[in-house]
Amino acid sequence: MLKMFKRSIVFVIFLILGSQCLLLFLPDGIWGTFLTLAAICFTLVLAGLLFLCFGYRERVRPERNKVSPDSMKDKEIPWPVFRKVVENMPIMFDAVDENGVVLFWNKECERITGYTSEEIVGNSNALELFYPDPVQRARNVEEFLEFNGSYRDWEVDLLCKNGETRTISWSNTSGSAPIPGWYTWGIGTDVTQRKKAEQLLTELATVDELTGLINRRKIMEILEKEIDSAARSNDPLTLCLVDIDHFKAVNDVHGHNAGDIVLESMADAIRKGIRKTDSVGRYGGEEFCIVFPHTGMSQARSILERVRRTISSMGFFLDSGTEISLTISLGLAQYHPGISETRQLINNADTALYRAKQSGRNRLCSSGQDL
Repeated sequence: MLKMFKRSIVFVIFLILGSQCLLLFLPDGIWGTFLTLAAICFTLVLAGLLFLCFGYRERVRPERNKVSPDSMKDKEIPWPVFRKVVENMPIMFDAVDENGVVLFWNKECERITGYTSEEIVGNSNALELFYPDPVQRARNVEEFLEFNGSYRDWEVDLLCKNGETRTISWSNTSGSAPIPGWYTWGIGTDVTQRKKAEQLLTELATVDELTGLINRRKIMEILEKEIDSAARSNDPLTLCLVDIDHFKAVNDVHGHNAGDIVLESMADAIRKGIRKTDSVGRYGGEEFCIVFPHTGMSQARSILERVRRTISSMGFFLDSGTEISLTISLGLAQYHPGISETRQLINNADTALYRAKQSGRNRLCSSGQDL
């Protein structure tokens, strides 16, 4: 509408100027010409004033409609609007007071945990629902206080109402609260599936697919770590290499599938025969490696002899229905300060294993002494 009005005015001005210019050519004398020129000048001045007026209004109008960021600083966020936004966000949102009591719990929090807002908000014992273990609960509170309520991507395990444990990544802030009484508030993301995927990738990278034992790279990492620990603390450390006797004959006579069955059963028997504090991995082919931390030669011998006797009395059942018997040979070596590299300890155990093979198999030999 305003544009049409301005166009009409411009049209009228040009019409007036055109008619006045025609008067210049009429023979009315000098006064007529003077008046015509004066009218033209007046019309031009009027057009200039109109242009300046409309131009100023066009420049000022957007400025009037702008909202300065500074002008919003002192304005309070209307709670109904803010509540509606955070209530329906597709991520978890909560707020707590300075005593750790939950003041707000949105719908995504309800969906993930199974606990409704009525069950959590104002409940001073809500933490006990999520962390029933008092030690774990105290540790989480300690970390929370250490962060002063502000942190990013803090991953914690929450026990949900259905008994399932889910991993939540929280990001909180405890700056100036948008709502009076809030000490800290933040958002949470359910990363349970991502953590499971990461764990699966880790297992694929460190676990032997056939036997379920840790692979050679991982058992070597453990051995290096235990050697460093033994060197610092002067605690005993023993290493054992295990080899299945006449394993090649199993593959040659019964096939590789039979060999896989033997390897699985052997790994299971060794795993069950050692302690939880010990580590066993598949070293390669039909060889296994066992690390005994904080364990001297005598105690390791006792454990390994029990394993050796158990395996020699076992029957290995193949898919064909055939039952076969097998034995193992073992080489034992103990760490001492003169060993500077992991390879030295492995070589000592390997030398002992070779002696066990050469002296008749189905026996345990240690570096420097036959048993």
